Amino acid sequence: MVGINDSVSTKHTGHVRLGDHLCLPFASDLEQREVVSAYIADGLIRGERVLYYSDKTAPGAIDAWLDPRGVDGALAMARGQLEVRPAADDHFDPDALVDGIRHAVRDARAAGFQGLRLTGEMSWALRSLPDTVRLHEYESGVASTITGSDDLAAICQYDERLFDKADFTGLVARHPGVVHVDPLHDDRRLRIVPTFSPRGLRICGTIDELTAGAFAEALAHAAQWPERIIVIDLAELLFIDVAGIRALVRAAEALAPDRTLQVRHLAPTLRNVLRIVGWDTTPGLTIGETGVPAP
Repeated sequence: MVGINDSVSTKHTGHVRLGDHLCLPFASDLEQREVVSAYIADGLIRGERVLYYSDKTAPGAIDAWLDPRGVDGALAMARGQLEVRPAADDHFDPDALVDGIRHAVRDARAAGFQGLRLTGEMSWALRSLPDTVRLHEYESGVASTITGSDDLAAICQYDERLFDKADFTGLVARHPGVVHVDPLHDDRRLRIVPTFSPRGLRICGTIDELTAGAFAEALAHAAQWPERIIVIDLAELLFIDVAGIRALVRAAEALAPDRTLQVRHLAPTLRNVLRIVGWDTTPGLTIGETGVPAP
């Protein structure tokens, strides 16, 4: 992901609340779907109205996104709780768009909803604007509308594969924070976060007798993904005991023959442990980014 200003805070999808103005910088369609579907589903469950400004995504696709989360998107649309609108036309007017958001907030309240959740695919700007100056004006208008609000939340979706690097970084910085997918597990000892580029798990903290079970469950969850290679990033791992290593080995052994559990940033001492006990030759397990078993 393109570097983001350190002053920009991060928030997981499940913690988004009315009053938040966040950016979703993504480089994977799957990441976009996971974050946005969770954000929409949470709003619908909380009794908020959701307004989706779509540039590329059809309403039927959003319904399909929500189905695995147990939410009937088509029913929510029929009831007027979920609405999908075109992101913008060729006559971009930042003030008119911001006024439209303010009207939508009032309409949501008048209809008895708890507030309004807004999200939009910002790729329309590349088609409608000669530069990003007016887009910055729009983001400033949205920010001023949300500041101090208790009835509006917004997530602006920026596909970093499409925007110029400098423009992208500046636009992300227009937001007080960025939003990320919810962790699979998060307590004081261990946090396990799905990643999308590459597809896998980022492990932060300690894996011991108290957390090995959660680690094994996360590995089993990741094994259900269709990707041939699942990357386990241990760069932020503080400690792993034998039970944790055994969970890695068992997860690799359970994979189909054409699939791989690729462990990255494994400490040299742990590599030695794997070698000594012979687990480094486990089918389906590779150490490092080479895609071949460790020597």
